[in-house]
Amino acid sequence: MITNGQINDERVTQQLHAILNYGEIKHSPVLSRFLSFVVEKKLFGREDEIKEYTIGVKGLGKPSDFNPQLDASVRIHAGRLRKVLQQYYAGPGKNDTVLIDIPKGSYVPIFENGHAVNGNSISSPDLSTQAIENIPLPSQNGHNKPIIAVLPFHNLSSDNSKDYFVTGIGEQLSTDLARFQNLSVISYYSTYNYDAALIDLQEMKKTVNIDYVLTGSVRFINELARLNVQLILPENGHIVFTETYSRHLTPENIFDIQEEITGEILNIIADDNGIIMSKAHASPFTKTKNLSVQEAIYKYFDYTSDYNYEKFDSTVASLEHAVAAEPHNGLAGALLSSLYMFNYSTKTETDGCLLQKAFELAQTAVRSDPQCQHAQKALAWGLLLYNQKEKSCEVIERCIKLNPKACTITSLMALAYIALGEYVDGFKWLLQSIHLNPVAHTSAKFGFCLYYFHTGDYEESFKWIERLNTVENPLFTLIRLSLLGKISKKKVVMSDNIINLQDDAPGIINRMIMDPALRLDVVDGCKIAGLKI
Repeated sequence: MITNGQINDERVTQQLHAILNYGEIKHSPVLSRFLSFVVEKKLFGREDEIKEYTIGVKGLGKPSDFNPQLDASVRIHAGRLRKVLQQYYAGPGKNDTVLIDIPKGSYVPIFENGHAVNGNSISSPDLSTQAIENIPLPSQNGHNKPIIAVLPFHNLSSDNSKDYFVTGIGEQLSTDLARFQNLSVISYYSTYNYDAALIDLQEMKKTVNIDYVLTGSVRFINELARLNVQLILPENGHIVFTETYSRHLTPENIFDIQEEITGEILNIIADDNGIIMSKAHASPFTKTKNLSVQEAIYKYFDYTSDYNYEKFDSTVASLEHAVAAEPHNGLAGALLSSLYMFNYSTKTETDGCLLQKAFELAQTAVRSDPQCQHAQKALAWGLLLYNQKEKSCEVIERCIKLNPKACTITSLMALAYIALGEYVDGFKWLLQSIHLNPVAHTSAKFGFCLYYFHTGDYEESFKWIERLNTVENPLFTLIRLSLLGKISKKKVVMSDNIINLQDDAPGIINRMIMDPALRLDVVDGCKIAGLKI
């Protein structure tokens, strides 16, 4: 970390973003790349790479035979950059709290304290170690959620020697369901004496106010186990989900089979886009004082099921009303924070105020409901977007531990690892998310795309980005263009929409991808394809 008095790398990063958004630099790809390159190398402690040759080749895309003695372009651009920095700090940046300068005679930037932040600057939230550590660790916290009861599964075979497997299925489902923070689960052993075939479900709903009942049966034929599962609405007995699982059962694989089946069931009924959070099948529960809050939460999960941008604005508006109505609703705050961050990362221009608002919402959500996995997810992404790699990785790990079987969030945390350059951990959790649900989530598809881009397997990376062609995102557009350049090794035909991205392309790429090597590789592919950045 770079420090100079109270200056640290997060404040420098925010100042860099502010300068890159300044007109004279924003409209000059060369100056943007020059400044980004030298500042990032200084922040990563690689000052020895801030030399005329490396700036020219790695920063400005000069050929490897670039000779600074014959080509003075780096020195010329450095002079231009110093003048533009002076103009910025004499104008819109006159009240900024951090000064970035490149003294004459050197290309290594220096960072100094400036003045108070004005209303137009990108202010940095409290990202100190103390502030992050003061956010409470996950603990049980009451929340207005749908309630599910797992009733005992029945052994319909004459062989009672495998009753332990039947009991274990119900117990495992109850235990793992309790890890999903968007619902509440009644203790399995408090329902153990109930018989789903005999109990009056409507009476049970009145007594314990449940919204869903999960139950089923198992039949054993030699070494074949056939499990039938049903998710039922107790107020009317309607079955909203039923499935049959058949597995070859042996003493050696019995626990693996139990894990596999329960994992599949959990992601069908309890994941973010599962049946319980799908409005089409939802029980009409009213656990929140304000019905519009629950409606807003449903709208979020409906939006993330397909990322149809036509739903975005109404979903944001609904969650803003929800947070205003229930400011301590951790889930609502976390979901709104996630939408703000999504908007920040997909806009063509950097909006520091939006990121700050999103990050503050994430911190509030974690404090309100530290058990909420969505709150931890939002905090992890907020730290990532502020380029706080170490702290982000800590929260990612904490988030996954809350529920490693939540496929959607697991894939989002895997993508976060990949974006931070932690490719081994990222790939491991991408594989886990695919194991939980073979239908890859949007974040898993993009995670695999970036992973294979990093490995140089551009053909495989392109296969994954092609699966995202229905999602509107300028970063996806640039990645796809870069891959086309890498694969074809020549210029490609570009639409006006892509050409219009060339001035903002470095900012779009840098905002989401934190690994400097991958950033340069993506930019290189775009330039091969013919984009002037």
